[in-house]
Amino acid sequence: MFGEKLEGLLTPCPRHLRTMGYLRELIGMKARFKRCRSAWEPHLERTRAVIRMARDRCPQRRTADILGSSYLRTVLVPELAPYFREVVLVDIVHPLGTLWPARKWKNVSTRAADVTGVVEAVFHAAQAQGSELPHFLPDLFCDDPDVDLVASVNLLSQLTLLPVKYLMHAGTHDRDTITDFARDLIDSHFEYLRRLPGTVALIADVEHLKVDPKGSVVERVDTLHGVPLPWTGEEWIWDIAPRPEADWNLNHLRRVVGIADVKTARAAA
Repeated sequence: MFGEKLEGLLTPCPRHLRTMGYLRELIGMKARFKRCRSAWEPHLERTRAVIRMARDRCPQRRTADILGSSYLRTVLVPELAPYFREVVLVDIVHPLGTLWPARKWKNVSTRAADVTGVVEAVFHAAQAQGSELPHFLPDLFCDDPDVDLVASVNLLSQLTLLPVKYLMHAGTHDRDTITDFARDLIDSHFEYLRRLPGTVALIADVEHLKVDPKGSVVERVDTLHGVPLPWTGEEWIWDIAPRPEADWNLNHLRRVVGIADVKTARAAA
Protein backbone atom coordinates (compact mmCIF):
# COMPACT_ATOMS: atom_id res chain seq x y z
CA MET A 1 0.00 0.00 0.00
CA PHE A 2 2.82 2.42 0.88
CA GLY A 3 4.57 1.61 -2.40
CA GLU A 4 1.42 2.37 -4.38
CA LYS A 5 0.94 5.69 -2.61
CA LEU A 6 4.58 6.60 -3.24
CA GLU A 7 4.25 5.70 -6.93
CA GLY A 8 1.14 7.86 -7.14
CA LEU A 9 3.05 10.82 -5.73
CA LEU A 10 6.12 10.34 -7.94
CA THR A 11 4.44 9.53 -11.26
CA PRO A 12 4.23 12.57 -13.60
CA CYS A 13 0.56 13.24 -14.27
CA PRO A 14 -1.29 16.42 -15.34
CA ARG A 15 -3.81 17.82 -12.87
CA HIS A 16 -6.89 17.13 -14.99
CA LEU A 17 -5.92 13.47 -15.36
CA ARG A 18 -5.37 13.10 -11.61
CA THR A 19 -8.74 14.73 -10.95
CA MET A 20 -10.49 12.42 -13.42
CA GLY A 21 -8.94 9.36 -11.79
CA TYR A 22 -6.51 8.18 -14.46
CA LEU A 23 -3.56 7.69 -12.15
CA ARG A 24 -5.74 6.12 -9.46
CA GLU A 25 -7.20 3.67 -12.00
CA LEU A 26 -3.75 2.79 -13.31
CA ILE A 27 -2.31 2.03 -9.90
CA GLY A 28 -5.49 0.20 -8.89
CA MET A 29 -5.16 -2.12 -11.89
CA LYS A 30 -1.55 -2.79 -10.92
CA ALA A 31 -2.70 -3.86 -7.45
CA ARG A 32 -5.41 -6.08 -8.96
CA PHE A 33 -2.85 -7.69 -11.24
CA LYS A 34 -0.72 -8.60 -8.23
CA ARG A 35 -3.71 -10.25 -6.55
CA CYS A 36 -4.99 -12.00 -9.69
CA ARG A 37 -1.79 -12.69 -11.58
CA SER A 38 -2.36 -16.41 -12.18
CA ALA A 39 -5.92 -15.74 -13.40
CA TRP A 40 -4.70 -13.01 -15.77
CA GLU A 41 -1.76 -14.91 -17.28
CA PRO A 42 -3.70 -16.82 -20.01
CA HIS A 43 -5.15 -13.51 -21.24
CA LEU A 44 -1.76 -11.82 -21.15
CA GLU A 45 -0.16 -14.62 -23.17
CA ARG A 46 -2.95 -14.60 -25.77
CA THR A 47 -2.49 -10.84 -26.09
CA ARG A 48 1.27 -11.20 -26.56
CA ALA A 49 0.69 -13.89 -29.16
CA VAL A 50 -1.46 -11.53 -31.24
CA ILE A 51 1.22 -8.83 -31.01
CA ARG A 52 3.89 -11.32 -32.08
CA MET A 53 1.71 -12.36 -35.02
CA ALA A 54 1.29 -8.71 -36.02
CA ARG A 55 5.05 -8.14 -35.66
CA ASP A 56 5.81 -11.07 -37.94
CA ARG A 57 3.47 -9.72 -40.62
CA CYS A 58 5.46 -6.50 -41.03
CA PRO A 59 7.49 -6.56 -44.29
CA GLN A 60 9.58 -3.72 -42.88
CA ARG A 61 10.42 -3.11 -39.24
CA ARG A 62 11.21 0.53 -38.74
CA THR A 63 8.84 1.89 -36.06
CA ALA A 64 6.38 0.08 -33.80
CA ASP A 65 3.88 2.17 -31.84
CA ILE A 66 2.15 0.49 -28.90
CA LEU A 67 -1.05 2.21 -27.76
CA GLY A 68 -1.89 1.40 -24.15
CA SER A 69 1.51 0.20 -22.94
CA SER A 70 0.63 0.62 -19.24
CA TYR A 71 2.94 -1.48 -17.02
CA LEU A 72 4.22 -3.60 -19.96
CA ARG A 73 2.39 -6.70 -18.74
CA THR A 74 0.82 -7.45 -22.11
CA VAL A 75 3.66 -5.97 -24.15
CA LEU A 76 7.09 -7.52 -23.69
CA VAL A 77 9.72 -5.05 -24.86
CA PRO A 78 12.28 -7.84 -25.55
CA GLU A 79 9.83 -9.22 -28.14
CA LEU A 80 9.75 -5.90 -30.01
CA ALA A 81 12.94 -3.91 -29.43
CA PRO A 82 15.33 -6.35 -31.19
CA TYR A 83 13.04 -6.44 -34.24
CA PHE A 84 12.34 -2.73 -34.84
CA ARG A 85 14.54 0.29 -35.33
CA GLU A 86 12.33 2.19 -32.88
CA VAL A 87 9.60 1.21 -30.43
CA VAL A 88 7.31 3.93 -29.02
CA LEU A 89 5.25 3.13 -25.91
CA VAL A 90 2.17 5.33 -25.81
CA ASP A 91 -0.19 5.88 -22.89
CA ILE A 92 -2.10 8.77 -21.39
CA VAL A 93 -0.05 8.37 -18.18
CA HIS A 94 3.19 6.41 -17.93
CA PRO A 95 3.72 4.74 -14.56
CA LEU A 96 7.21 4.58 -13.18
CA GLY A 97 7.07 0.83 -13.76
CA THR A 98 7.15 1.56 -17.50
CA LEU A 99 9.57 4.47 -17.53
CA TRP A 100 12.36 2.58 -15.79
CA PRO A 101 12.39 -0.61 -17.93
CA ALA A 102 12.11 1.40 -21.15
CA ARG A 103 15.44 3.08 -20.40
CA LYS A 104 17.24 -0.24 -20.73
CA TRP A 105 16.71 -0.15 -24.49
CA LYS A 106 18.26 2.63 -26.57
CA ASN A 107 15.62 2.27 -29.28
CA VAL A 108 12.60 2.34 -26.92
CA SER A 109 10.92 5.61 -25.96
CA THR A 110 7.75 6.61 -24.14
CA ARG A 111 5.20 9.15 -25.27
CA ALA A 112 2.46 10.51 -23.01
CA ALA A 113 -0.52 11.06 -25.28
CA ASP A 114 -4.30 10.99 -25.15
CA VAL A 115 -5.13 8.97 -28.26
CA THR A 116 -8.75 10.16 -28.11
CA GLY A 117 -7.71 13.82 -28.13
CA VAL A 118 -10.76 14.74 -26.02
CA VAL A 119 -10.04 13.98 -22.36
CA GLU A 120 -8.96 17.47 -21.34
CA ALA A 121 -11.94 18.93 -23.22
CA VAL A 122 -14.24 16.56 -21.31
CA PHE A 123 -12.71 17.76 -18.06
CA HIS A 124 -13.66 21.35 -18.92
CA ALA A 125 -17.05 20.43 -20.41
CA ALA A 126 -18.03 18.76 -17.14
CA GLN A 127 -17.81 22.14 -15.41
CA ALA A 128 -20.66 23.67 -17.46
CA GLN A 129 -24.27 22.48 -17.53
CA GLY A 130 -25.25 21.21 -20.99
CA SER A 131 -22.00 22.21 -22.67
CA GLU A 132 -21.16 20.56 -25.98
CA LEU A 133 -19.13 17.39 -25.62
CA PRO A 134 -16.07 17.19 -27.87
CA HIS A 135 -15.61 15.20 -31.05
CA PHE A 136 -12.16 14.56 -32.42
CA LEU A 137 -10.73 12.14 -34.98
CA PRO A 138 -7.25 11.14 -33.78
CA ASP A 139 -4.34 11.50 -36.17
CA LEU A 140 -1.35 10.55 -34.01
CA PHE A 141 1.17 8.66 -36.24
CA CYS A 142 -1.21 8.69 -39.22
CA ASP A 143 1.20 10.69 -41.39
CA ASP A 144 4.41 8.95 -40.27
CA PRO A 145 5.72 6.94 -43.25
CA ASP A 146 8.12 4.97 -41.03
CA VAL A 147 5.40 3.35 -38.93
CA ASP A 148 5.20 -0.36 -39.74
CA LEU A 149 3.27 -1.62 -36.70
CA VAL A 150 0.63 -0.10 -34.45
CA ALA A 151 -1.06 -2.11 -31.70
CA SER A 152 -4.08 -0.94 -29.69
CA VAL A 153 -3.72 -3.09 -26.59
CA ASN A 154 -6.58 -3.57 -24.12
CA LEU A 155 -7.41 0.07 -24.68
CA LEU A 156 -10.70 0.33 -26.54
CA SER A 157 -13.17 -0.08 -23.66
CA GLN A 158 -10.93 2.03 -21.42
CA LEU A 159 -11.22 5.05 -23.72
CA THR A 160 -14.74 5.73 -22.47
CA LEU A 161 -14.50 4.44 -18.90
CA LEU A 162 -13.23 7.46 -16.98
CA PRO A 163 -14.67 10.23 -19.21
CA VAL A 164 -18.12 8.64 -18.84
CA LYS A 165 -17.70 8.16 -15.10
CA TYR A 166 -16.51 11.75 -14.66
CA LEU A 167 -19.41 13.16 -16.68
CA MET A 168 -21.97 11.05 -14.83
CA HIS A 169 -20.58 12.21 -11.48
CA ALA A 170 -20.54 15.86 -12.58
CA GLY A 171 -24.24 15.71 -13.46
CA THR A 172 -23.92 18.39 -16.15
CA HIS A 173 -25.10 16.14 -19.00
CA ASP A 174 -27.94 13.67 -19.31
CA ARG A 175 -27.35 9.95 -19.69
CA ASP A 176 -28.35 9.79 -23.37
CA THR A 177 -25.91 12.57 -24.28
CA ILE A 178 -23.12 10.81 -22.43
CA THR A 179 -23.93 7.48 -24.08
CA ASP A 180 -23.88 9.10 -27.53
CA PHE A 181 -20.52 10.65 -26.67
CA ALA A 182 -19.15 7.24 -25.61
CA ARG A 183 -20.31 5.63 -28.85
CA ASP A 184 -18.73 8.42 -30.87
CA LEU A 185 -15.45 7.83 -29.03
CA ILE A 186 -15.49 4.11 -29.90
CA ASP A 187 -16.37 4.82 -33.55
CA SER A 188 -13.57 7.39 -33.76
CA HIS A 189 -11.05 4.82 -32.55
CA PHE A 190 -12.17 2.36 -35.23
CA GLU A 191 -11.79 5.03 -37.90
CA TYR A 192 -8.40 5.95 -36.46
CA LEU A 193 -7.20 2.35 -36.73
CA ARG A 194 -8.28 2.25 -40.38
CA ARG A 195 -6.24 5.39 -41.15
CA LEU A 196 -3.00 4.31 -39.51
CA PRO A 197 -0.10 3.12 -41.68
CA GLY A 198 1.41 -0.36 -41.57
CA THR A 199 0.06 -3.41 -39.80
CA VAL A 200 -2.56 -2.43 -37.22
CA ALA A 201 -3.36 -4.87 -34.41
CA LEU A 202 -6.31 -4.61 -32.03
CA ILE A 203 -6.81 -6.42 -28.76
CA ALA A 204 -10.00 -5.33 -27.02
CA ASP A 205 -12.56 -6.59 -24.54
CA VAL A 206 -16.08 -6.35 -25.93
CA GLU A 207 -18.24 -7.78 -23.15
CA HIS A 208 -18.21 -7.97 -19.35
CA LEU A 209 -19.69 -11.13 -17.85
CA LYS A 210 -20.74 -11.85 -14.29
CA VAL A 211 -20.76 -15.59 -13.64
CA ASP A 212 -21.98 -17.51 -10.61
CA PRO A 213 -19.98 -20.40 -9.01
CA LYS A 214 -21.91 -22.93 -11.12
CA GLY A 215 -20.76 -21.25 -14.33
CA SER A 216 -24.04 -19.58 -15.24
CA VAL A 217 -23.87 -16.06 -16.69
CA VAL A 218 -26.10 -13.82 -14.59
CA GLU A 219 -25.28 -10.52 -16.29
CA ARG A 220 -23.78 -9.32 -19.57
CA VAL A 221 -22.59 -5.77 -20.22
CA ASP A 222 -21.49 -4.51 -23.64
CA THR A 223 -18.23 -2.68 -22.92
CA LEU A 224 -18.44 -0.88 -26.29
CA HIS A 225 -21.77 0.81 -25.51
CA GLY A 226 -23.58 -0.99 -28.30
CA VAL A 227 -21.10 -0.15 -31.04
CA PRO A 228 -20.38 -3.35 -33.01
CA LEU A 229 -16.80 -4.42 -33.60
CA PRO A 230 -16.25 -4.07 -37.36
CA TRP A 231 -13.88 -7.05 -37.63
CA THR A 232 -13.68 -10.67 -36.51
CA GLY A 233 -10.70 -12.22 -34.78
CA GLU A 234 -9.60 -14.70 -32.19
CA GLU A 235 -11.71 -14.74 -29.03
CA TRP A 236 -10.93 -15.70 -25.46
CA ILE A 237 -12.05 -15.05 -21.90
CA TRP A 238 -10.10 -12.84 -19.50
CA ASP A 239 -10.68 -13.85 -15.89
CA ILE A 240 -10.28 -10.26 -14.75
CA ALA A 241 -11.68 -10.51 -11.22
CA PRO A 242 -12.26 -14.03 -9.86
CA ARG A 243 -14.37 -14.01 -6.73
CA PRO A 244 -14.01 -12.54 -4.19
CA GLU A 245 -11.88 -9.86 -5.92
CA ALA A 246 -14.79 -7.70 -7.09
CA ASP A 247 -17.74 -9.69 -5.76
CA TRP A 248 -18.08 -12.28 -3.01
CA ASN A 249 -20.46 -14.42 -5.05
CA LEU A 250 -19.62 -13.77 -8.71
CA ASN A 251 -16.64 -14.11 -11.02
CA HIS A 252 -16.09 -11.15 -13.33
CA LEU A 253 -14.90 -12.05 -16.82
CA ARG A 254 -14.23 -10.18 -20.05
CA ARG A 255 -14.75 -11.52 -23.57
CA VAL A 256 -11.75 -10.38 -25.60
CA VAL A 257 -11.13 -10.23 -29.35
CA GLY A 258 -7.62 -10.22 -30.79
CA ILE A 259 -6.93 -9.16 -34.39
CA ALA A 260 -3.39 -9.22 -35.81
CA ASP A 261 -4.24 -6.72 -38.58
CA VAL A 262 -7.57 -4.94 -38.94
CA LYS A 263 -6.74 -4.13 -42.57
CA THR A 264 -6.84 -7.76 -43.62
CA ALA A 265 -9.32 -9.05 -41.02
CA ARG A 266 -12.67 -10.42 -42.10
CA ALA A 267 -15.53 -7.97 -41.64
CA ALA A 268 -17.98 -8.80 -38.87
CA ALA A 269 -21.31 -10.16 -40.02
